Amino acid sequence: MIPVRYYQDYEGGYDYGYETMELPLARCCMLLVDVDGGYSYQSEGVPHPTTEKFIVPALAAARAKGMKVAYVHNDMRLVAGQGNRAQEFWSKTKLPPGRDISTGWTEMADFAPSYLDSVAPRAGEPNFPKWMWSGFRDTFLDQRLRSWDIENLIVVGYSRRACMHYTCAEAVGLNYRVILLRDCSNPPGEIEMPDTLDDSLPEGGWVNRMMLRNFEHLIGYTSTSAEFVAACES
Repeated sequence: MIPVRYYQDYEGGYDYGYETMELPLARCCMLLVDVDGGYSYQSEGVPHPTTEKFIVPALAAARAKGMKVAYVHNDMRLVAGQGNRAQEFWSKTKLPPGRDISTGWTEMADFAPSYLDSVAPRAGEPNFPKWMWSGFRDTFLDQRLRSWDIENLIVVGYSRRACMHYTCAEAVGLNYRVILLRDCSNPPGEIEMPDTLDDSLPEGGWVNRMMLRNFEHLIGYTSTSAEFVAACES
């Protein structure tokens, strides 16, 4: 039994709805989106506070309960090149003029995602490389989940405005029920631009606020790490 939240987007609603859902353990999988590399730790050996305080205990609870676990991570090498439109556009939006974002994609002859030990995949936990935001696009994640007979995804990871968001949106399109552990993603004030920061908002800014609101009224339910851990323990 896990408490969940969603947003009621209709006249007379316009507020959060709450309920407690009973989900069969065998039909649930925890999906970790981009909890590797710079997303998950801020410097060598120093974990992102969200990873350490919220993702680690949620993952430990899922494993202790025997829940299936799967990962997705970025690997852009196979699509890097001047014909890649994402590369073209991101080079303009993410870097100063004259720089090419694909340099970081192609400079490594071999690639392996780097994880903190506390959130690293274990034997039997598949880790799918993706080339765009969604962990389902051109990967075998959906096939693996269906082979496990999964209906419900408990999602943690980064980034709420990009890879985590698009992975969850596509999951709904594939008819999975999605429950995002909202404190197991970007914390207040992160993933903002200078002109979207707003300390008066509990989310710390308008990007985080609108991404979460959009998620909770169109894509899926949310819960918290503590609520999920308690559900596993009970």
